[in-house]
Amino acid sequence: MATATTTDAATAWDDQRVWADAGFLRFLEEHKVATKDLLTPSCNGESLRFFRLKQVAGNNDEDAGDARLQAIAANISREAGENDAEGVGETVPLAVPWLPGFYSLPVSAPLARVDLYKAGQLYGIDISSGYAVSLLDIQPGEHVLDLCCAPGAKLTMIADLLQLRGSVTGVDFSRSRLGACRQLVHKYQLFRPESEAADSKWRCRLFHADGRTFNIGPKTECAHIDGMEVLLDTVEIASRAPKDRQRKRKNKSARARDAKRQKLLVLDSALYDKVLVDAECTHDGSIRHLQRLDTAAKWEEYVRDHLNPSEVERILKLQHGLIRNGFSLLRPGGTMIYSTCSLSVKQNEDIVSSFLQNEPLAKLDSIVRSEDVPCQEGKLPGTIRFTPSQNTSGLFIARIHKIMVDTPSTQRDQKDHTGGTE
Repeated sequence: MATATTTDAATAWDDQRVWADAGFLRFLEEHKVATKDLLTPSCNGESLRFFRLKQVAGNNDEDAGDARLQAIAANISREAGENDAEGVGETVPLAVPWLPGFYSLPVSAPLARVDLYKAGQLYGIDISSGYAVSLLDIQPGEHVLDLCCAPGAKLTMIADLLQLRGSVTGVDFSRSRLGACRQLVHKYQLFRPESEAADSKWRCRLFHADGRTFNIGPKTECAHIDGMEVLLDTVEIASRAPKDRQRKRKNKSARARDAKRQKLLVLDSALYDKVLVDAECTHDGSIRHLQRLDTAAKWEEYVRDHLNPSEVERILKLQHGLIRNGFSLLRPGGTMIYSTCSLSVKQNEDIVSSFLQNEPLAKLDSIVRSEDVPCQEGKLPGTIRFTPSQNTSGLFIARIHKIMVDTPSTQRDQKDHTGGTE
């Protein structure tokens, strides 16, 4: 029987000798990431997982929430008894005091086997991501763009906060990850029931597209445009007859007519009230990702494939493009969140600083830190960072406001748009 090689032997994920040999420490130094932010334990070393209870339409009764929490605790206790799990039987979800609707459980709790989870009444989402969404201050009836939406937990929370009024548009370049996002839309019923669909002012759409060039407004009707594809549209689903739920394949001439029509509709001038750009990154702050690297070989592969100079340069260019395009789709007076799960200054503060210097209508909206929120101030004042040292996944967050400008030129543009004359 063959023995494991040195690089295949199991190691602690946070073995800094392995980090040094693989080149990870060099990456951290080049990107100004403090090693202690990845290593310092919190909560006595106990790992937690987080979830959010789905809002019940028209019901803000706290007792209803308590009933669901009691059901979750009973369910976990039952699962623990059936599987002889130790230390799980008395588990009760604990509220996150600074983030409404969020609760924590020990990571050992079998959340995926909880009945309410299977029924789409709660969803797993890290508190750092939840806080990023909460900073948008989403109100029912608004139009929100989630520019890098997969795998879909943040989009689910956005729809929940909108109370299925207004719209949420999700965009991602990964078709496979969008498939997971589409499953969440159905699991959590992010569409109106048939009886309400006709009068509904709600829409959820998923686009397979490049976030740097996506240019579809919240009110644009489109199905097929060069370089992008609608993978899900709740309005279209609701409009189908019950016996015709499967989309019929159109012939070539019909698709050509649609394509011509859609290109004209791209000119729709409607913009989004809120935009979330949770950009692709090197994932060096994602503690769940790093903890899977339990051999030297896995660390070497991660550094070689994802942290090499050419890949980092590609990601930086992508992030510059995403923040610019996200802002271009934001209405004047609107709010945009830029975030990544990297702790790299180059991918966070430097991206935001460069953008602010080159975009005169962009203003950094400082995030006021509360003592209750386990985050740090970013290297750019007014931004914040969550780190694994605080028992959460790493996340950088910047909030940007789009300035409203009323100048003679913009007034003239508005008159031209409405057909007025000077």
